[in-house]
Amino acid sequence: MNRVYPLSFTVGLFLMVNVPKSSLAQCGFCSGGVPATKVTQTISVGPSSNSSTTITFNKFYDASGHTFLSCLSFDDTLSATSGFDVVNTDPDSTIYKFTTDINYTIKGPGTGGGGINYNEDSTMKYGPDTLAPKNQPGSTITLGPDVYFNHKASNVSSNYTTAPYSGSGTVDITLTFGGGANAIGGVNYGYTINTTYTAVFKMTYYVCPSVALANSIQDFTAIRTGDIFNIQWLTANEQNNTNYEIQVSTDGKTFRNYGDIQSDPATAGTTAKYEYKYNADPTNMGKIYFRIQRTDASGKVTYSAILTISDGMSADGSPGFRTYPNPATNSLFFQFDENQTGRYTIELVSASGQIVQRKAIALSSNNQIRLDLNPQPVKGLYFLRTTDLSHNRQFVNKVFIE
Repeated sequence: MNRVYPLSFTVGLFLMVNVPKSSLAQCGFCSGGVPATKVTQTISVGPSSNSSTTITFNKFYDASGHTFLSCLSFDDTLSATSGFDVVNTDPDSTIYKFTTDINYTIKGPGTGGGGINYNEDSTMKYGPDTLAPKNQPGSTITLGPDVYFNHKASNVSSNYTTAPYSGSGTVDITLTFGGGANAIGGVNYGYTINTTYTAVFKMTYYVCPSVALANSIQDFTAIRTGDIFNIQWLTANEQNNTNYEIQVSTDGKTFRNYGDIQSDPATAGTTAKYEYKYNADPTNMGKIYFRIQRTDASGKVTYSAILTISDGMSADGSPGFRTYPNPATNSLFFQFDENQTGRYTIELVSASGQIVQRKAIALSSNNQIRLDLNPQPVKGLYFLRTTDLSHNRQFVNKVFIE
């Protein structure tokens, strides 16, 4: 048996955007139709001839408790080639017609029909072939090798039980191959099967916030100037008697209220802009977390996504930054925690290292760079690389294009 592990796995919390409510059992969507954050692990196997291979994925784990595993999907891309070495054990020459079968099974944990359990088989017919008597030249023959499986994707599903895939540690998925042959023309024969396969397995976790999100809160940002954070956000279709509480945390778990803003009746039904200035604690040199608590007129409480900012420069003097939205469709934004002045380039780089798009820009007391994705890149993993030409430093983030 062979065991395969992923090279790396990182949980990322990204900016969420509003989309229409899905009808597909809501997998991939959080409360209110907000898209879930996708966290994907991909593992390649082979070429291998082992009859059984165990693929080990990392479970989803968020120690902060801010998010949970809403649902998951699993799919495989698999190709297999098999050959049959057949020997005639009859004392007489025999004409055989063989039917061969190769099958594989993929199993993972889960109960009540919610476990990963998939199998597929493929058959071929050979002959008629005349085999010489036992132990004589020509008494053996090789059938194949032939391709029995060659599909781009299969087993796509999102109805699995999530409990075995949540928490610390790992979870195993097992791939098992089998097969056999039968013949017309005689029963005195033997065979051995030689199967070689390659596969790519993809596990996708759909992650949602543990608290209800305020879908109306948009463009939530925090820009630092000295010890002051200028916190801004927009609200779509503003409602009367809505209260916004600005909450701050230094550990990402315990939040304190630092101010309240009441909605303006004059903005009801429109998109309203809000702003709050937060005085940073000069003794805090770690990360700082912001969120907005929204309480409507009926008393219902929802929250914005958590905004994480590096409070202070890194060890090399570089400012904090973030990239959003992620996944992206039409455009990407690179944003520093503080206003900057200098010359910059921003590049979208493919996983193979090819520069797909590039833009040069000068900032003057600004903190944001926009890259429009035109033409639209193919879907997949990319890197957004921003180079500060004035200070000879780079900032790189993984981004997903949908």
